[in-house]
Amino acid sequence: MFDPTIYDNIKVVLEGAVYDWDLAGRIAIIDRSDRVDLAVLARSYSVRFTERDRDGVVSAEMELHAGTADLASEIMEIETMKPGCNLTVRFFSRVKDEEACRAIRTILEELWGTEYRITQTLSYVYDEPSRDYRNETAIDFGRKFGEEVIEDIPRLIENIMQSLSQLNDLCGR
Repeated sequence: MFDPTIYDNIKVVLEGAVYDWDLAGRIAIIDRSDRVDLAVLARSYSVRFTERDRDGVVSAEMELHAGTADLASEIMEIETMKPGCNLTVRFFSRVKDEEACRAIRTILEELWGTEYRITQTLSYVYDEPSRDYRNETAIDFGRKFGEEVIEDIPRLIENIMQSLSQLNDLCGR
């Protein structure tokens, strides 16, 4: 008999909630990945989407990850370890300068609070005439999640949607 792990249970609810938003016409899913890394015995699931009516200026991604220790401690019921999953939320946009980065940080701190680590990574293609930067902004919650997070997933997606809307207002100018 298959006994689903914490990762499996959260993934099913997360995936279902995102696809509900897609079916309702609020988002467009643009990428999805479901991986098992046999080299390190880890699992990850990610889904990336945009607001349907915003032409994909800014996209969001939710990534769920469980490493070897998390999966093994749960399956083997190791009492000294607390199993769980890592959840990361990312936003992808294009910016022209550091002022836009400061504005992105301000928007996200207002919506998510300051207790989470928000990092922005900028990149560009060398020798490309446009000097726009690709901005990947990640929110790291700094802790593992267990099945108690399942009831918070609709609120999490609602917060992501508010973030997407405000980032599209900022970056879509």
